[in-house]
Parts: sequence; structure tokens; C-alpha cells
Amino acid sequence: MERREPTQKALVLAGGGARGSYQVGVWRALMELDWHPQIITGTSVGGLNGAMFVLDLYETARDMWLTIRSRDVMELPEENADLSALHQFLRRVVKEGGMDVTPLEEIVERVLDEDALRAAPIRFGIVTVEQRGLRPRELTLEDIPAGQVRDYLMASAACFPALRARQIDGVKFLDGGYSDNMPTGLAKTMGAEELVCVDLEGVGITRPNLTGLPTTMIRSYWELGDILHFDPDTAKRNMELGYYDTRRAMGYLRGCAYAVSCDAQSCEDAAAFAQKFSQLQKAVREKYPVTLTADVALKLANMTKDAQLAPLEAAAEDAGVDPTHFYTTRTLAEAFLAACDKERMESFAPLFTGSSTAGQAALAALLPNTFLQALVWRTLTAPALPEVTEDEGL
Repeated sequence: MERREPTQKALVLAGGGARGSYQVGVWRALMELDWHPQIITGTSVGGLNGAMFVLDLYETARDMWLTIRSRDVMELPEENADLSALHQFLRRVVKEGGMDVTPLEEIVERVLDEDALRAAPIRFGIVTVEQRGLRPRELTLEDIPAGQVRDYLMASAACFPALRARQIDGVKFLDGGYSDNMPTGLAKTMGAEELVCVDLEGVGITRPNLTGLPTTMIRSYWELGDILHFDPDTAKRNMELGYYDTRRAMGYLRGCAYAVSCDAQSCEDAAAFAQKFSQLQKAVREKYPVTLTADVALKLANMTKDAQLAPLEAAAEDAGVDPTHFYTTRTLAEAFLAACDKERMESFAPLFTGSSTAGQAALAALLPNTFLQALVWRTLTAPALPEVTEDEGL
């Protein structure tokens, strides 16, 4: 029997500045799931993270992201600077072509060992762009001259005009996002046969994935913060989101915005919730001429990937339930009930008891998100409804 060679797996890390902390959570999940790439490509912060992942420096990457602040990455004006000092700082930044990122360069020099990077078993590639003519440069380690890996990593992350262009051997380079913020093509050129891509929705050009390779996309439902605002609390949150999003993308969790268990009991509870929610919504629709539906709110929330859980997830989001925890269907429901405005929810009770006025029904139609919360609240707190058949509804 012919022995097949292992599939060449590639991790593709997009650029996105301070949102890069999300990728550390992704890496943690991939390692726990025993998913190991033979190739890593990255642009900008994706390149910087990718280099640490090649070196198996998860703890270093985690600790770095959990401690750095914006001042540790770039030169900023004094916190209490007066207007005159601020204007002077901004004039200098414009004159010099962007903010100074010497602090970031010092971090890169401290944590990255070029010799170890070149000797690592994982192949590595990055993207940068020559400022003159915006000529893209896709570079593997083999393409980068000895002693210049740090320079090219900084070039890939030179988010001009906010940050200064990087000059190497007389040539100025800009952030790789000016050409390809998600270098899937480079990964294929390097021999990839399967891709896991991590999108930070950063600025720049994200080219369509035309590789034709099996691809798993990991992207957050939630906002990950400003690309130039480095903050430990935001980084901690983003890491947790990246961790759970990866487990979901790999089929170990369900849901869209929340990390919800796939175990039998949680799935049984989700099915029961969905059935009761559907019955309740149908019963309300039949009592009032105004179209009362959760569909509008679900579409606005882009919460349609897991139909059974979608109403509960959308209601939990509106109520402010924390997405950085692991839930079962039941514990997510409990978190929603604890967070929602109970008095507000109870104000919709007449719609469910049949004593509502036309005005109240119309108001519910005008407030789809709030009405969706009320539907979910009622579904979770009211006794089970009798089955309503299609014939009975006509």
C-alpha cells in the first residue's frame, strides 16, 4: 500500500496592529488541538506573531501582549502635554514620516533569535512593500539576507503614514498590508496544501483567497479594538476570543458569538429552547396583525450560523453578557437572565398573555432587538406552550 506524505499545513496570519493579541489565543487553541503547521506566513503584526510561533515562544508572546502598552510600541506625546507641545509633536511626526517605533524594535530584538528562526522546522514567510512604486515583496527566510530578519519584520509592520517607513540598504519599505494583508498565495507558493487563516480585519488590502486549498477561516464576531491602541486588558480579552473562536472553527464548540458546548445535554437544551421559542413567536404573531418577528434583529446582528442558538446569543449580546467565557446552553441562558433588564422584559408581558393593545404591538415591531430579548426571556421563564400546528395557525 502506497504511503501518503502528511498534508503540508499552513497558518496564515493577517495584519491588524494591536488586534494581534487575538492570534495568540488562536495559537494556544491550535496547539491544544494538536494542529501543527509546517508553514507560517504573516503580514505586519501577523509576521511578528508568526516568528514567535515558529520559535515555539507561546509564553513569551502571551506575556508580551499582556504587558505592552502603546508607549512600549511607539513614541507618543507626553500624557499631560499642553496643546502647544502636542502640535509640536504632531509636526515632527509628519516631518519625519510617521511615529518612531524604536520601542517595538527593541522588543523584537529581545525576543527573536534569527539563528534559531532559520534553524526551526517550520518554514516562515512575510510580506512587505517597497515604498517606491508600491512594489510587493513576498519573502521567505531563505530570501532574507543574514542578519536582516529583524529589519524585514519591522518593514512588514511599518504601518505608514502612522508609523515610519523602514529603510533597508537604501530602499524604503512599508507595511505588507499595502499589498496583501492575508498572504494565502505566499503560503501556497511555499508548498501549503491546507490553510488556517486568522483575520484581524485590519486596514489594508485583503486579497481573495484564490489558492483553491481547503481553508478554515478564524475571525472574531466581536470588535477587537483600535489597531494602534495597545492595552493589556484588551489583549487579554482578545486572546480569549481567539482561543474560543478557533475551537469553534475546528468543530469543538457551537454558536456564533459565544463559546457554547457541543455536548449532548447542551445540544438537547438548545433544541428544546429553539422549539419553545418558535412556538412562542408563532403564538404572538397570530394574536396581533402587526408582524412581530425576531428575524430582523437576528439579521442585523448577523447571527444566523447556528439557528437554534441564534436568538439566545443575540439577546445575550444586547444584554451585555461576557463573550470570553465557556458556556453550555443552560449557563448562557442563566447569564442572559442575570444581565437583562427584568422590568423592561416584563413590560412586554401583555403581548404573551393576549392583553396587549395595538399600540404596544406596534412598539414591539419598532424595537426588534428589545422585543427579541423579551421573546427569549419569556421562552426561558414561562411554562411550556402547547404544540401549535400549521393547520391551527391558518
